[in-house]
Amino acid sequence: MRFFYSVILCLVLTATSAPVLNALGSEQAQKGIQGLEAPPLGVKSWIQLPQGKETLDIFDYRGKTVVMLLFQNTCEACHKRAFPTLKILADRFGDSDKVAFLSIQTPFEEFSDNTESKIQSAAEKFGLKIPFGHLVKTPGFHSVNTAYKTGGTPWWVIVNPEGKVDYNGFYLNPDVAVENLEKILDGESIN
Repeated sequence: MRFFYSVILCLVLTATSAPVLNALGSEQAQKGIQGLEAPPLGVKSWIQLPQGKETLDIFDYRGKTVVMLLFQNTCEACHKRAFPTLKILADRFGDSDKVAFLSIQTPFEEFSDNTESKIQSAAEKFGLKIPFGHLVKTPGFHSVNTAYKTGGTPWWVIVNPEGKVDYNGFYLNPDVAVENLEKILDGESIN
């Protein structure tokens, strides 16, 4: 009986304190930057860049819809869900001059397993012929995770042709994404 009352007390305290915690920390808890201008990526290490490019940034894709996947090699959901979704989208829309695809490894843990060499492995494993970046923290420059207020990995970001973030989040439904990208390519609004 004592255990039962302890559980009830914990539930009541959690439920009553949640609004206070949210009210005090809502801005810090908010993830993503949907509706805002896409900030620079600040990534210096890339593979599979377009011919003639040594680096790239989000601004290089002004006028295109950009589908960007932020990942870590050690992220199980990245390998099980996100990369297969990216493969579907890149295969379907990769030849379009209106859509661009990027993937960036943004390590924030397990640094010895989330190394630069792992981006080539991921690209090969999933047959992705898109630019892959590896974030190396640069003194005096933000990290992609901070600038885009990611909630972890996988983290999807879709930037519209005007450079604003239209979507960001952990999950991207491949069927809905295909449907929406087709609408964008046809000049239709998805909002």
